[in-house]
Amino acid sequence: MCARAWRLHAFTAALVFAAHLIKVLSCGEAGGGVGAGAGAGRARRYVGLYTGPYFDPAAPNNITAQLGTHAYLPCKVRQLSNKSVSWIRRRDAHILTVDRFTFIADERFQAFLVEATDTWTLQVKYVQARDAGVYECQVGTEPKMSHFVQLNVVVPKIEIAGEAEVFVRAGSTVRVTCVITQALEEPAYIFWYHNGARVLDYDRSARDIRMERRAPDTTVGDLVMYNTRREDSGNYSCAPSNLDSASVVLHVLSGEQPAAMQHGNAAAPRAPAACLLLLLPGALAAPAHVPPRRLLRLLLAVALAVLLP
Repeated sequence: MCARAWRLHAFTAALVFAAHLIKVLSCGEAGGGVGAGAGAGRARRYVGLYTGPYFDPAAPNNITAQLGTHAYLPCKVRQLSNKSVSWIRRRDAHILTVDRFTFIADERFQAFLVEATDTWTLQVKYVQARDAGVYECQVGTEPKMSHFVQLNVVVPKIEIAGEAEVFVRAGSTVRVTCVITQALEEPAYIFWYHNGARVLDYDRSARDIRMERRAPDTTVGDLVMYNTRREDSGNYSCAPSNLDSASVVLHVLSGEQPAAMQHGNAAAPRAPAACLLLLLPGALAAPAHVPPRRLLRLLLAVALAVLLP
């Protein structure tokens, strides 16, 4: 008798639940039809655990971008209905965007909606180091709902391999190597400049420009110059796309050359050791503004003059 009563109670509960579900679904369809006719296509009936907007827990909240590239910060909001979405920069509480409208003079910031995924994305163009930090995606409910996204900015390291100053003989071949490390993306190009003017490689017999990806985060660019002349002397800079530059100074020498470039040329006159020793006290007492590299060369010349016959 008890089992029969329990089955009857369960059957009645199932009928009540089915009737309620049919009613909810019918209201949802009717509400959708009216909303579409009134131009309120974003209004929806909610069925399930949530009865209003909520953030997708699977959405990423930590984004890394390389300096000079574009960053995309996602905010995936389900069941948004007619609520607005704002992006706020946490370090200064500056409102960047509200829906598709931008409220900052910096044109690098823009928000757009990807309707297929219910994602409001904040785009930051040409990312700068100061853009790193926390950004808040806020939904205009009462009380407000917030989702936070951390933006990390990776700054690649750019350097010219070797010394800051290079001395070569006229007629020799010179290779200047630019090394870019800690880079998430390979640069689209590496431009070379000589005293501010772009270096071109139209004549491959005179110079050659190369670029190669050596590792997942390393790119190497080479500027090779053949049969160098005195006119090739000057400042050379490598400038990768969207990144800072690095420089080296090239000295192409001909005729009389410094001791470091003579390599035992017997015809070149050499000052007596006694005369060079007279320079030693002055070198040691050189003013603070004298470049260390020049002071080191002077001391080296004194030492060679003393030690060599």
